[in-house]
Amino acid sequence: MPDFLQRRRLARLLDRNAERFADHQIPEKGWIATMRHALGMSAEQVALRKGVTRNAVYQAERSEQEGAVSLKQMEKLAAAMGGTFVYAIIPDAPIEQLKYHQAVKRARRLARDEPGFATWPKDEQQDWIDDTAAQQLHDFPPDFWDDP
Repeated sequence: MPDFLQRRRLARLLDRNAERFADHQIPEKGWIATMRHALGMSAEQVALRKGVTRNAVYQAERSEQEGAVSLKQMEKLAAAMGGTFVYAIIPDAPIEQLKYHQAVKRARRLARDEPGFATWPKDEQQDWIDDTAAQQLHDFPPDFWDDP
């Protein structure tokens, strides 16, 4: 599959998931404690299902709140409580929009090296930036995401 087709397929996947998780909220006490309390399970009951101590469950809850819990630990605890742990990176905007903003940023940077650019009429400057951004998106150079 050509690279651009694969990128487009992956972009659609990320965009669909971003829509699904747009209003996600992390519970104040974290996912582990929230799931455990919603089920009415004690830490001891989760520990027995997971094969660890009650203190290990409490430690995992604290680690989650501190951002230090491992993905493997989240998976195992979720399974012990009859759930599935989901891990995702959700783009802040549609992928094509993120790429477009980077292309415009690159075009503006390239404009600084264009002889006499600053003296051109504003509409010609904008046309040049628009055309250069479109070319960047089309060519997708290897250094597309490099920032100086």
